[in-house]
Amino acid sequence: MIAPETPFKAKIIDVKQETSEIKTFTVQFLDKKQQKNFFFAPGKFMMLSVFGFGEMPISISSSPYKTDSIAFTVANVGSISNALHQMRKGQEIGLRGPYGNGFPLQKFRGKNLIFVAGGCGFAPLRSSVYSFQEKKQEFKDAFVFFGCRSPKEMLFKTDLKQWEREEKMHVLVTVDEPTPDWKGYTGVVTKLFNKIDLPVEDSVCLLCGPQVMLHFSLIGLKKLGFRDKQLFASLERLMHCGLGYCAHCNIGQKYVCRDGPVFSGEELAKMPLRED
Repeated sequence: MIAPETPFKAKIIDVKQETSEIKTFTVQFLDKKQQKNFFFAPGKFMMLSVFGFGEMPISISSSPYKTDSIAFTVANVGSISNALHQMRKGQEIGLRGPYGNGFPLQKFRGKNLIFVAGGCGFAPLRSSVYSFQEKKQEFKDAFVFFGCRSPKEMLFKTDLKQWEREEKMHVLVTVDEPTPDWKGYTGVVTKLFNKIDLPVEDSVCLLCGPQVMLHFSLIGLKKLGFRDKQLFASLERLMHCGLGYCAHCNIGQKYVCRDGPVFSGEELAKMPLRED
């Protein structure tokens, strides 16, 4: 068994409250040379340490082309994430990685990119949307479908408003529990698929969200004519140790941290994603 590498120290330079239970932490490595040389592919994750509490796998939600900092969008769902949520600008954390295989965006040049996100699953896809923006001339259009529980639990509101105004971008958002002032779509994210004329040919779908959302989203996309080879999903939210030691993230014969977290449609078709 190979021992994990020692975490490198990083300083929190910004904390943004996304929702009541989700924050985005922007950090920089203390070693400036290391920060300058840092690179990751969209969809990869890192092991984030809160000293004295432990570490957890968290996907990177910032742009791969923004080399001066790294962002992580974290829900307050356990002891380690709770400890992180108590931290403030100027405090230090540990990082090791990045790990995983990420989304192979270089293979998708010349195609439409269709992003389907549910809840916190938007975080791993955000870096891919940023990559589309950075290299927009290399792709056709981008379609962003995002579903969340309520308007109060919507991630990246500023990004969504900006993307709605940009050329080649089509953004549709839906909520399960609308508030009186909500004027958008209501229902699960799959209901958005028939709200716009989606190009099936020359398109690739990138998904991330709860397993049940992935299950029905894949079914819905296939009904529209998408084939397995056009589908890619990140299952990063299921990881625990990030190294394949604890077996917490296994689905069928796959370990999400070791074999993923991004899987192709051919692999997904063999994995039991529905949670009954």
